[in-house]
Amino acid sequence: MSAPPPAEPEPAAPLPEPARVDPRPAVARAAGWAPFVPLLVALVALAAVVLVPNLYSDPNGLDPYTLRASGVALGLLAIALVVPGLARARLVLVSLVAITLSWSAFLGAPALLAHAGVQQTGDQANLNASVAWFGVTAVILGLVWLVLRRDHPRLRLLHLGWPAVAWAVSGTALFFLVFLLIPAGLLGREGLAIPALVRDAPWLVPANMLQGAAQELQFRGLLLGSLERFSSPLVANACQAVVFGLAHLAIVYQGPVAPFVPLTMLLGFVLGWVTQRTSSIWPAIVVHMVADIVVTLAVLPGLYGY
Repeated sequence: MSAPPPAEPEPAAPLPEPARVDPRPAVARAAGWAPFVPLLVALVALAAVVLVPNLYSDPNGLDPYTLRASGVALGLLAIALVVPGLARARLVLVSLVAITLSWSAFLGAPALLAHAGVQQTGDQANLNASVAWFGVTAVILGLVWLVLRRDHPRLRLLHLGWPAVAWAVSGTALFFLVFLLIPAGLLGREGLAIPALVRDAPWLVPANMLQGAAQELQFRGLLLGSLERFSSPLVANACQAVVFGLAHLAIVYQGPVAPFVPLTMLLGFVLGWVTQRTSSIWPAIVVHMVADIVVTLAVLPGLYGY
């Protein structure tokens, strides 16, 4: 009688897969975040020079045109231009120069025109200031294009397809829906003085269109495109939205509208996401224009009582 065949050996348990390790050295991984350091330093410096004068009884008397902010941004850009290690941060700093310098132009243009003997009403001064705001932004963008040519950051100005049109229309409709659903008392929207609206609209509508376009070119155009050169789309969009909100906190949203800063950051993120998704900045420009016009004509008079 023959012996039974030997039992087959049990298969060995599979070895666990080795953990995936980033092949880049730690120094290289850290270098990916290096361009964000000048941005953080710039934001801290700008916050200090803008907000510290508020500790004084007359902060506007110290520097009514916030030239100190423009000076800091220009100084940081000058340093980045001569330090090779800061080359990747230069366009981000150019974006901050566009933001601060155009704001100084917005504040200073009516005063310069008044010194030149130009008579202006309050609404006319607002429009003149808005022209200066947009003009400085356009000049800086033009210089970036002339210097960098094919290597300039994506501004997404030349693409306008049906998806972009659809987002612009739906975004505008959504803004009006949300605006109408918010209780009037929370927005100071107790009613519109029709004579004042007819008087102010011819000046304030184009002024707010220029302001909205300038801000979109700065934040969803130059800043977002610059950040995308060395970071993921999500990180770039989040960073520009934070800067967008902080800029409004520092120089625009004070008094009754200060609580709107978180909403401003959220709006900046959504507009950035739409810009990335459609490869067009035009939906963001349209929605921003409409939002600024509605807020200026229907919300601010109630909040500030004028």
